Amino acid sequence: MALPLGLRSIDIRRWLRLCSALLAPLARKGCCALRSFKPMALVVVASLLLELLLGFPLAPSAYAGKAKEFTYTYVAVDGDTTTLVAALYGVDEGKLRRWNRRNLGKRSSIKAGTKLVIHSTLPIRVKRKATYIVKKGDSLKRISKKLGVDYRTIKRLSGLRRDTIRAGQELTYLVAGPAEDSKSVGRPSGGGLTAGEKMPEGPGYSFGSRPNVFGTNESITYLIQCIGQYKRKFPKGPDVVVGNLSSKRGGHLAPHKSHQSGRDVDLGYIHLKKFQPVDRMIPTDSKNIDAEKTWFLIKTFLDTEQVDKGFINYEVQEPLVKYLQAKRYKKSYIEKVFQYPRGKGAQAIFKHLKGHHHHLHLRFKCPVGDERCVE
Repeated sequence: MALPLGLRSIDIRRWLRLCSALLAPLARKGCCALRSFKPMALVVVASLLLELLLGFPLAPSAYAGKAKEFTYTYVAVDGDTTTLVAALYGVDEGKLRRWNRRNLGKRSSIKAGTKLVIHSTLPIRVKRKATYIVKKGDSLKRISKKLGVDYRTIKRLSGLRRDTIRAGQELTYLVAGPAEDSKSVGRPSGGGLTAGEKMPEGPGYSFGSRPNVFGTNESITYLIQCIGQYKRKFPKGPDVVVGNLSSKRGGHLAPHKSHQSGRDVDLGYIHLKKFQPVDRMIPTDSKNIDAEKTWFLIKTFLDTEQVDKGFINYEVQEPLVKYLQAKRYKKSYIEKVFQYPRGKGAQAIFKHLKGHHHHLHLRFKCPVGDERCVE
């Protein structure tokens, strides 16, 4: 048993002795139910009673499926502030200060080179800082509309106290992705990838030791955002297993015919009991698939309206379709998404392709601005 707040082993031993002492007198006085309990059982019972009285768990349950916490590390650069770093990671500024109270003073500015930690149980799509130079005739609201960013956010990140701005002034805003923009080139089965972004490690998913997890900035963004939605919906659900995307520069990736231009990704189906191994996904059928969780994950990607097509084994489509039918989805929508039961030649977003019985395959549309990308 472990106590909260990271107590020392001596604290835990004292706690166990206290729990045992609470019920031992009752056992000595002849309480039949307690007399048959072993000492460790008395500890467990006492702990459960105290949890009810205090209103919070004294120890994380072994069967609770508590979400794993992940720690991101950020190294500050010139001009960084706690407000900016909190916005980069989408976390509360007050929490950022608490996590790093030793490295941060009372000022909002951060010394270059300072290492900060950010804790999260959900995947975070780290943003990057961008600069806009004010032009003659600009206003904060016009700029925010042009950039697609709330003007109050621009004002806050730029350290402005008023709405007035002047030509030549630098304003700060945030965009998703790394400093260098990726480019998808050619077809998925005969193309390449320029400045591919590697899928970062994070909570809620795992790609194990796979080296070929590079994609376009857009593909990585959709993966992190959609997996994050899944973990918010099912915080105790199994992590998503991420398979191959593309190699760093794209091109042929054995044993795949596609996965060449940074727009393809393999994801393991969510299973009911025996979770998917990270490095070797196992076959899926109607008996072991968790249709509810798998469908929710698929739908988060479909809702982006950026899925070009996908591949799911025909037999695996069956339990997913039956789940949608039970939830009273419209027949027209089901037929738009899946082939089952109309046959393997039917038109749908997700089609049957041999070899997709232990993972589903997603292909995203060509990113806007990637002129050499071919769907």
